[in-house]
Amino acid sequence: MSNKQVVKEVATAFLNADVETALTYMTDDVKMGWPGYFDLAPGKQAVREFFNDIPELVSGSTQEFIEDGNTVAACGTVTSREKDGTLKNSFFCDLYEFEGSKVKRIKSYMVFQAK
Repeated sequence: MSNKQVVKEVATAFLNADVETALTYMTDDVKMGWPGYFDLAPGKQAVREFFNDIPELVSGSTQEFIEDGNTVAACGTVTSREKDGTLKNSFFCDLYEFEGSKVKRIKSYMVFQAK
């Protein structure tokens, strides 16, 4: 499976709130973060905990995948439901860096739609 196809599988799993499937494509010491905002501790458990504490995903899609060497970019949109019930639209571009055939690092960039 190509790196681009792996990212398609991971992105689909994340958008379907299936973190465990996404984690099968990652190294045990995967690093994930949102530059300028947070960096999770290395490892799959930190990714699990992060996804347990995010707003409810209402819908999402990935429109673009761009591969260059051992890095794949995935860009798309997400609508989430906040704790107060309001919906929030956002746009993302995630960079997936590979070690062999597994995701070693994810850098997530997200922009929220202006109200």
